[in-house]
Amino acid sequence: MSSKRLQKAIDQALKPMPRLERWPCRHFPVCGGCALQDVAYPDQVMAKRAALLQLWGELLPAALRADFDVVPAPEPFGYRLRMDYVCSDDRFGLRMRRRYYAIVDLHECHLIPPALFATLREVYQAARDVGLPDYNVYHNTGFLRYLVLRRNRRDAWLLALVTSAAEHASQIEQVARAALTRGALGVWWIVNPRPADVSFGAPVQHWGEPYLPQYVLDRTLLIGPNTFFQNNIAGFEQILRYIAPFVAGAQRLVDLYAGVGTIGICLAEQVGHVFAAELSEEAVALAQRNIALNGLDGRVEVVTADVAAILRDERTRGDVLVVDPPRAGLGAEVCALLREHGPPRIVYVSCNPITQRSDVELLGERYLPVAARGFDLFPQTYHCEQVVVLERRS
Repeated sequence: MSSKRLQKAIDQALKPMPRLERWPCRHFPVCGGCALQDVAYPDQVMAKRAALLQLWGELLPAALRADFDVVPAPEPFGYRLRMDYVCSDDRFGLRMRRRYYAIVDLHECHLIPPALFATLREVYQAARDVGLPDYNVYHNTGFLRYLVLRRNRRDAWLLALVTSAAEHASQIEQVARAALTRGALGVWWIVNPRPADVSFGAPVQHWGEPYLPQYVLDRTLLIGPNTFFQNNIAGFEQILRYIAPFVAGAQRLVDLYAGVGTIGICLAEQVGHVFAAELSEEAVALAQRNIALNGLDGRVEVVTADVAAILRDERTRGDVLVVDPPRAGLGAEVCALLREHGPPRIVYVSCNPITQRSDVELLGERYLPVAARGFDLFPQTYHCEQVVVLERRS
C-alpha cells in the first residue's frame, strides 16, 4: 500500500462522517499545511484507525487487531515544534495543496501558537525591509529560502535563516538582530546552495544561544538548527510511556537511529545500560552532550555508525532493541541482519506505517507482533505514527 493509498483509505473512512462548516484558519483548504481542518478531530482519529487496520490486514494477529487503537494527540492545534516557512516571491508561508511550486502567503497559522507566527511574519518583513531577495522555488534562483522555527514546549525558540549562498552578510545580521529583539533565544545562518529543496545546510554563523533546550518527560535535551527531533513532544511522550513497560528491566537496551539520544536517555533509568548508534556526527555530538547534561555518563553510550554495519558488532547484542528509523524504514538488509542477530524483543517506532508493515513482513520468519498501537502526532494531516512490539519466535 502506497502513501496515496493510505490517504485514500483515510478518506474512505471519512466519507460517512459529517464535515465541519467552520474551521480555525482562513487559509484552509488552499494551504497544504493542513488537510483535515473540516473534520472533527475525534473523526480524524477514527479514520486513521480504520486505515491502519486495513493496511495491516492479516499480518496483525486477530487479538491485536481487536485491541488496536490510535491514541489522539493532546492538542489538535498549536502542537508543532518545528515549522519550515518558505520565502518565495514576496510570499511567506507554506506550499499550496497539490501545487508544490505555489506558495500560500500566510497571515495566520494554527500549527504553532498564532502570536509566535505573527512574530515570525514580522521577522520576514524585516528581511524584506533590509533588501534581502527571496528565493524562487520554481526556477531555483534568489537568496532567502526558508525561515525555520524550532521551539520548545516552554515557547523559547530558535530561528534558522536558510539561504542559497553566503552573501548579504550585513543584512542577514540585521535580520538576526530583529529576531533576537522579538524574543528568539538564538539565530543561525545556514546555507544550502544546491537545487535540492531542503531546509538544512551548512551553518555559517549564529547569534545568541547556539542550542535550544527541549524538555521530554523529566529530561532536558539540546537540539540545534539541523537536528532531527520529534515535532510533537506531548504526543511522543505518550509513545515513550507506552513502550516503557516493554523495555523495563532490560540489562542492555540497544537504541538504533538514536538521533540526539532521546529514547535511550528518557528510558535509561529503567534499564541497566543503553548502547545507542546514530549515523549523523552532528547528532552524536549533541547526544554526548545530552548524556552528560542528564547525568547519565556510564549508563548511556552512543557511537557514530551506520545501522547495517553496527548490527554485525557484538555491542548491539542486548535484551531489547528500540528502532525509530526515517520514513524509508529499516529495509531488506537491516531486516536480514535482525533475523540473524536480533534480540529477544524489538520495539519498532515508525513515522511511516507503510514501510513499517513491509519491514515487519520481512521479519516475520523470526519475529511475531505482540503489541501494536497508533499515535496521532500530526492532527489535521494524513500522517500517523505507529509502534509495533515484536518478539523472537522460539
